[in-house]
Amino acid sequence: MYKVHSQTRRSVMVALLGALAFLLMFIEFPVIPIVSYLKLDFSDVPVLVGTLLEGPVTGIMIAIIKCLLHGLVHGFAPVELLGLGADFCSSLALIFPFAWSFHYFKQVKRALWTGSVAATVLLTVVMTIFNYYVLTPAYMAMFAWHPSLPIKQLMLIGVLPFNLLKGALISLVFAIVVIHLQQSKRFQV
Repeated sequence: MYKVHSQTRRSVMVALLGALAFLLMFIEFPVIPIVSYLKLDFSDVPVLVGTLLEGPVTGIMIAIIKCLLHGLVHGFAPVELLGLGADFCSSLALIFPFAWSFHYFKQVKRALWTGSVAATVLLTVVMTIFNYYVLTPAYMAMFAWHPSLPIKQLMLIGVLPFNLLKGALISLVFAIVVIHLQQSKRFQV
């Protein structure tokens, strides 16, 4: 009986956090003018909460749900698929460092600090490489787009700082949520 209750609870949590992450995708804004097409949203915070509470597989399931819901609403055109692929990759780059740090460190503050630094660095490296080799060439081919700067310079002064800022801000908001969850009697973080 307990196993069924636990599975039901987990399924409901995944669905709710996936829906919340999907809704948070609508609140997006550019943060670096030179790469205004890169927009920051906080949809990875529910993904990280699910990762913290139930593990990385749950976080991945939440990321898949938010991407599928976004695709169902906006369509699965090639340009949307590129964006969803980038979003999913960035979610993975955040999930694994935080999952590792919460597994390895038993002190929440230390796990948050280590996870934040590792996730921000991994996100920046993965997404800069992904933008350089996949996303930017794909957008250039699909839309005959030619950036005003050489691609390497665009990565250095646009994409790299954007991902550093994104990782830091998502980590900060996640840390605030974790601290509030830690104070709640219902959640044992």
